[in-house]
Amino acid sequence: MMNNGKNAVIVPPPQCLNDFALLPTSRYKLESLLDGTLPFPEHGVSGIIFFGLYGTGKTTMARLLPGLLETTKTDPAAQNLRPGDITDTTDPMTSYHPCIQGQNGVSLINNIQNFTSFISFNASGLHYVILDEVDLLTDAAKASFKALMNRTNVVFLMTTNNLNEIDMGVQNRSVLIDMNVPPAANWRPLLRRVYTDSGLTAPADAVLDQVVEAGRGSARSIFSDVVMRHFLTGAAFH
Repeated sequence: MMNNGKNAVIVPPPQCLNDFALLPTSRYKLESLLDGTLPFPEHGVSGIIFFGLYGTGKTTMARLLPGLLETTKTDPAAQNLRPGDITDTTDPMTSYHPCIQGQNGVSLINNIQNFTSFISFNASGLHYVILDEVDLLTDAAKASFKALMNRTNVVFLMTTNNLNEIDMGVQNRSVLIDMNVPPAANWRPLLRRVYTDSGLTAPADAVLDQVVEAGRGSARSIFSDVVMRHFLTGAAFH
């Protein structure tokens, strides 16, 4: 029976770390960045590299994190929250750059250098620069970028499907976050919350685990499967 549009599974855009299914080590690193356990940017580390398969939420996390970082640095109310529950209350200025062919050369790095040479309008004084698929930079751009990372007033958030294509000098200046999908058990609380927030009853753990396994490492596929299965059956699938 087709779903009539009522009681649909709704997957809202993530607002905090707890809206992601993360590997334990990755969650620990991200929470340490937010609660100050890991001072950042500091000690020559100004980058965060999100790596993993396609569809694992790398770009989504890279776009979300500037707001979470800015909030923890400038909003006193964030100190009363657990790191995983912090949401963006600041909406900081960021610059987003997809490293696609024709826009992945030295001119891109020069533009970033020029832009970040001005005083930031963010309360923290930091610039936030997102480089999507940073491994696609040209060799000349990669060399220029490594030098640019010595700036102390810029946070660089990078995504890549191929960590081994990232210069070791860039990796050394960055916190590495593995965004590959964690074991199915780590997904259960998140998927159950999606059902609960949609006013629905979640299926059994075994069914949720099957959905995660069928996703083959893609968070995008996992969430799409949850939505489509419920749409097609009109109820929590069995």
